Amino acid sequence: MKRSSILIFIVLLCFSSRAQEQDFQLWNSISLKNKINKDNSFYIKLGIRYRENATINYKDFIDLRFKHNLKKYINLSLGYRNIIEYDISSSLEKKNRFYIDLNLSKKKKRYYFDIRNRILTQGNINGFNSLFRQRIKISYNIRKIKLEPSVSFEYFYDFSNKINKIRTAVSMSYPIIKKLDLDFIYKIQNEFYIADPLTLFIFETKLNYKL
Repeated sequence: MKRSSILIFIVLLCFSSRAQEQDFQLWNSISLKNKINKDNSFYIKLGIRYRENATINYKDFIDLRFKHNLKKYINLSLGYRNIIEYDISSSLEKKNRFYIDLNLSKKKKRYYFDIRNRILTQGNINGFNSLFRQRIKISYNIRKIKLEPSVSFEYFYDFSNKINKIRTAVSMSYPIIKKLDLDFIYKIQNEFYIADPLTLFIFETKLNYKL
């Protein structure tokens, strides 16, 4: 009985692994930060993403965000993202995203801790969906080396199906010049509570410029 139970478990595990769809995606973005004054900053970000093993462009977006420092370790952001999504036949769909972020951050020695709490609503005339996303990120400034590695964990809660997506990431930031940074990020994203859950393996590059 014990052996048969183990065999059934192995069969179910193999079936589950095969049923899980996978894809490698490539995400690229360029962002510009303009510090208005001590407590206020404005950001603009342009992004393009590829799916189907990074062979098909499926999303372009422009993201605008205003950030205000409430206290030393707390800031609030308001943002808007204009999105164009393409399916395999190159038909496009336009979407709008509105979001608000509450960030809690703390620097201790060479470590930097950040918790981002985001509420967003996204959609078009056909309807909007709302999500709560929380990301926990830890960065470390290596002594005498320009590289800054970080790790992060993020979950997506859609107010109806509990947590339906989890994203983990490791990244490396490198300052090319004084105000220009380049980030390399590797992410793994898992979906839950849908008929055909998808696991994404994502390589992302970010070019960040500060005015």
